[in-house]
Amino acid sequence: MIKVKIRTHDATKYLRLTVEGHAKAAEKGQDLICCSASMLAFTVAQMVHNMDERGMLNGKSCIKLDEGDTSIIIRCKDDESYAEAKHTFFIAETGYNLLAHNYPDNVEVKTVGRAVKP
Repeated sequence: MIKVKIRTHDATKYLRLTVEGHAKAAEKGQDLICCSASMLAFTVAQMVHNMDERGMLNGKSCIKLDEGDTSIIIRCKDDESYAEAKHTFFIAETGYNLLAHNYPDNVEVKTVGRAVKP
């Protein structure tokens, strides 16, 4: 099972995405659920990298993209950069929730805080 955790903390402008495990819905390299989950993580990582290059982060981002073990941790410099990062994480959260809805035996999503306030 793929376990996704998304954590946001408005007061410190902190965001974290972790994705662990495998869907085990098909052979390694053929699993479309794993591929979908990985693509969402890679998209967040690229957006974070772009934000880092533009000087929008407080300190260095932590991006770990290993097979079955992803972690992306950032702290934003200001409200504007935090809003952009939260939007990116919200899009990923939406995608992971769609996977979990369609493949509940393969994907589980836990959110602490909200990526975007209602």
